[in-house]
Amino acid sequence: MQSIDLDRGTRTARCRGGEVALLPKEFSLLETLYRHLGRTLSREQLLDAVWPMESPTDRTVDDHVYRLRKKLAAWNDLYEIRTVRGAGYRMEAVGSADEPLPHPLLDDPEHAERMRRILDANLLYGRGDALLALLKQRELLGFEPAPYMESYAAFVEGRYREFTEGNAPFEERAFYLLHLYHMLKPAASRPLVEAALRRRLLTPVYHTELERHNLIFMLRDWGEREASEALFRKAWTEAAGGGEASNLLPYLANLKLETLIDTGDMPAAEEQIAWMERSFSPFPYLREEGLFLVLRGIARYDRASGAAEADFENGLASLRRSRFVPHWLNGVHTLLKHAERNGWETVARRYRPEWERLMERTEAEALLPAIEAELRRRLL
Repeated sequence: MQSIDLDRGTRTARCRGGEVALLPKEFSLLETLYRHLGRTLSREQLLDAVWPMESPTDRTVDDHVYRLRKKLAAWNDLYEIRTVRGAGYRMEAVGSADEPLPHPLLDDPEHAERMRRILDANLLYGRGDALLALLKQRELLGFEPAPYMESYAAFVEGRYREFTEGNAPFEERAFYLLHLYHMLKPAASRPLVEAALRRRLLTPVYHTELERHNLIFMLRDWGEREASEALFRKAWTEAAGGGEASNLLPYLANLKLETLIDTGDMPAAEEQIAWMERSFSPFPYLREEGLFLVLRGIARYDRASGAAEADFENGLASLRRSRFVPHWLNGVHTLLKHAERNGWETVARRYRPEWERLMERTEAEALLPAIEAELRRRLL
């Protein structure tokens, strides 16, 4: 059966060669119904999803459904928005001879666990291409990912507008909004991050990630070196103890290397580089490898610019291949920060256009006022 292609950028729906332009709320309503194809959603659920910060009435939903039905009339033989008396609305694929049967593996807990492990493995190894392909083929593969994976996929692809205009609860979006805000305005992020942690407004998994790991580099950026180091030692002890936590060792090692570079302790930085070169082989993580090469180049640029430039190129190439846009952004941002701090004009001129392309692609800088406004309204 033909699927509906939803383009958030232009707020258009495409199917079977046709295209329908929608108003913002119409698009959000269609997106919500289509994402829950075959499931009845109450008017209250639709109000929460499409009008989260407003106070419309049930009649608002009815009016928008009416208009949406008229605009999608050409595809009535494929999809239909049905009224479920006393319950709400449900979008359904209209039955046809070639309509596939529900996937039998959807109700198989062992298959669900296998797919979860495959997703986690691709996440761990920095294979954003495989991770995103799996999520987009969920129906074909017969599994339903955890709800938070929708937000994570948007973050991985750099679809940051979804965090200011999307339908996900603030408790999920806040983690990503804080991450983006800190990258662009690190000095101003402190009261917002501290308020989020103090009030425990994030979902438990995001709260833990922010408190135990992200706060290490945030404290460093705020000039709180001792607090950052104490938190780093705690995380390192936990990761060095083995088990799943050991997967964090490359991430933490990069944090330590960057801190040594920031403080100008180049002998210690060289020792850290040598240790990482010996120890990275059990951890073939594309994202961490890419950032390590960028950091190694930064540490050695003043003494061996040619080799350092090769590290910059190879490191950013790894980050691009990972398809994890936030890590790619961080790699370019880190390189430009040190280039400008050290007066490496050639490096800055070479990589500033890449940063500008990423800003255009993700709209991060353009969305900054909206990000800041929502964080301040919700947290302060």
